[in-house]
Amino acid sequence: MESILYEKRFDTGTTAEISEDFTLPDYEPGIRRVLGVRGQAAVDGKYLSGGECEADGTVTFVLCYLDGDGRLCETSETAGFTAKLPLRPEGSDPASDSPDRFGPDDLILTAEAENVSCRVTGPRRFTLSGRVRLSVLSERECDFTLSSDPGITVRRKTRRVKTAAMSESRGSFEVSGEIREREGRIAGAQGQITVNETRVENGRLRFRGDAWVTVLLARTDPESGGEEYLITRGRAAVEESIPIRDLPENASPLAAGFPKVLLTEFETDPASGTVRWRMEYDADAALLCCRDAEITEDAYSPSSPTEAEEKNVLCCTPAAVRNGRLTLTGKFRTPSDAEFITAWGSASVDRTAVQGGRASVTGSVRVTAVTRSGGEFSTDEIVLPLRYEWEARENAPDAENGSLPGRVEAGIAEIAARPSVSDGGTDWTVTAEIWLAAALMAEEPVRGVVRLDPAGEGGKEGGSVVRVYVPEPGETAWDVEKRFRLAEEAVMADGVYVI
Repeated sequence: MESILYEKRFDTGTTAEISEDFTLPDYEPGIRRVLGVRGQAAVDGKYLSGGECEADGTVTFVLCYLDGDGRLCETSETAGFTAKLPLRPEGSDPASDSPDRFGPDDLILTAEAENVSCRVTGPRRFTLSGRVRLSVLSERECDFTLSSDPGITVRRKTRRVKTAAMSESRGSFEVSGEIREREGRIAGAQGQITVNETRVENGRLRFRGDAWVTVLLARTDPESGGEEYLITRGRAAVEESIPIRDLPENASPLAAGFPKVLLTEFETDPASGTVRWRMEYDADAALLCCRDAEITEDAYSPSSPTEAEEKNVLCCTPAAVRNGRLTLTGKFRTPSDAEFITAWGSASVDRTAVQGGRASVTGSVRVTAVTRSGGEFSTDEIVLPLRYEWEARENAPDAENGSLPGRVEAGIAEIAARPSVSDGGTDWTVTAEIWLAAALMAEEPVRGVVRLDPAGEGGKEGGSVVRVYVPEPGETAWDVEKRFRLAEEAVMADGVYVI
């Protein structure tokens, strides 16, 4: 059996500030008031430069605003970002792990947009800003094969260790659909991909899921002459596969899919009352290749004194993998004549843990709800606690350090609101469908002997002396055998050793 373990080389992160000025084209209405902005980050490339990883990517902003006529509008803009992440732990020896010894494919890099905002500098000019939080994970192989002087006989005490290596592959896909019997001006729209099932076969990650679109249509109210709003939704099934690179032999792979929408386009056909939509998205396959390794926990020579060289590492072990869904609800209150217009939001994960065979993810979900009362638009933010549990991998060690190595992301697939009128106002119950993807590892301390050398001259004492030894309380058979350098055939009789 191979004695290769995987240990965490580094697990670090950084943040990159982003700010860019934009001007609306002439065919889009100008801005009178901003209602909200949301953002999504994506990594496009990663490069090694000395002791750093240089990453670049994009943040897609969606700005929701009111134009000069008080109509609800959305526009989308994209800004680029770059960041540098250190690839060595602080205070480490640069020669111990030179970046020349690995390449970009050994880096698991993720990015999330947060604290996005908009500042309007003119009717058609605005500044979008935010922060991108990046994290990078890398592992390396640790060889625990025992080597020794060929002239000595070796006895080994072994144990099996579960080990996991994480890798990623990416695929780019497209999905389309239509929503019938709907017409009007598209005042806002958003799309999302959710993965419901994954499996690894024939060197590919195959996943199934759904593409969700929510379209806000604005139509002229025949009585008031103003605009009325209608939320319409569409769904299309997706089934795709991603080729997996460098899948180790004799590995038991676990995989999770991480989709990210890049572009969603909509158009209406007034003649048929149909909304047609097309979505482009990337999907990352996060793969945990799980194997058992045999290490030499202890060793000695029955024929001569020996010195042992040991190695201590934090071994990466498989903890939990999941693509899942959950439903969260919250409330907000408006005047009694308010109508719900639309909503958007984001989900963030703060802690991951494994305890008692259960994996858990905790964080928060922020939902921004847009309502209209008396012709005026207003927004309310609802913060919902996020907690999701599922069964961890069998024999996964407990880990509650708050951030397990690996990758975890969450997002909102769909939001709905239901009114309840009481005490002169309206209580709204918001329901958010949350998707979650996780591929997590735990860290387990592992100590093993990697080399055994003779300690000096002389072998085991000879002669015809017979000694009887009674083990001390707590001494195992291995402890006694190593202490007296007994051969493998040594046996215990009636609780004592005859040496």
